[in-house]
Amino acid sequence: MGSTPQRHRRPVVAGLGDAQDPPWLTAERAAAVRAAEQPPFDDAEFEARLAEVRGRMAEERLDGLVVFRPSSVEYLCGYHTAETAPQPLLVTAEETVLYVPDLEVGRALASARADRVRFCGYADALSGLDAFLGDAAAVLPHGARVGVETAHSSTPPHAVTLLRDRGLDVAHPDHLVERVRLVLSEAELGCVEQAAAVTEAGAEAGFAAAAEPEATDSSVAAAIAAALYRHADSPSAWGPVVATGERGGIPHSSWVDRPLGAGPTFLEFAGTHRRYHAPVMRTVFRGEPTPASRRLTELAQTALAAVLETAAPGVTGAEVADAAWRALGRLPSDVVFHGLFGYPVGLAHKPHWMDGVPFHLVPGNHEPLRAGMVFHMPGSFRSFGSGGVGLSQTFVVAEGGARVLTRGPAEPVLLP
Repeated sequence: MGSTPQRHRRPVVAGLGDAQDPPWLTAERAAAVRAAEQPPFDDAEFEARLAEVRGRMAEERLDGLVVFRPSSVEYLCGYHTAETAPQPLLVTAEETVLYVPDLEVGRALASARADRVRFCGYADALSGLDAFLGDAAAVLPHGARVGVETAHSSTPPHAVTLLRDRGLDVAHPDHLVERVRLVLSEAELGCVEQAAAVTEAGAEAGFAAAAEPEATDSSVAAAIAAALYRHADSPSAWGPVVATGERGGIPHSSWVDRPLGAGPTFLEFAGTHRRYHAPVMRTVFRGEPTPASRRLTELAQTALAAVLETAAPGVTGAEVADAAWRALGRLPSDVVFHGLFGYPVGLAHKPHWMDGVPFHLVPGNHEPLRAGMVFHMPGSFRSFGSGGVGLSQTFVVAEGGARVLTRGPAEPVLLP
């Protein structure tokens, strides 16, 4: 069984249960809403994604897949919204069905290319999934094997119980959609490259703000954020992070309206384009770097260089990590390092741009890299409670090796 791909498909919108079509949902207004936004990709891009996912579903003997992760829902059908209530997408061999509160029908018409959109009252959608998952279960035959990613926080824990109570065999698909997302298409890479241009604007704004005599960590963060959002079409999923002085030596500290201290100030942020992210870490220094700060800088640059020199198609994540550890050698006893030499980035929704399968560049990952994978190499080294340096790039695994997508050198910036 299968369906003929539709060009510029318009979803069939209908209420669930007693939900009636609201008076504002006229054919004329629906057409105007559909025309309000241009899709980021053509139909062929989405059809290729669904074909790959359906092929993997067949290999796993899945009759259906219920997708909760918002970025994966967008990946498969284009739907995105600021609302954070669970809004799952059901994928079968024949169709896609998107479930939304009635208040999100407009966002579904504007952005989604699902076959059907089913809605219920807003309060009902916020309080439970019964209506959504009851309808999804009715689409599938009794006893059907359905995949639900239970490892991600976007999946309500009781969703599995609701599906099983309706006679379905629930299986964990092991990040099925996210594994497809690991390899970016040329169109997706173009989005990351445009995001990198926004990232560069953020870096330049941050450096300029840090050079102001009365600069604080908050004023630097504000300048970065303003630059990231000024011409962006989507917000960053996290940050910007700015940690100055000794607070830079405390991982994941950020701005608290403190004057920039002598020594390093750690920056981390990402520009976006259509929710594709291009993160970087940068570091600015007030005054001449101390020997301790130079040591942290050398560690960050050494790790980054080793990853960029090693990453290539066919090389495993473990081989990249092992090469970086050999280059680093034994770390000084006061240095905090997370041991992560890269993680996948691309399309992401809040709360973080680490929004996909945990395919990390660490010694335990023996899967090979493939051309089209995009990683952020988070080169952050901290002298615990004393100071921190972060120097990183976002890069794509290309046929000739790693190609850096973010702009500007991963070097400390010395302020006047």
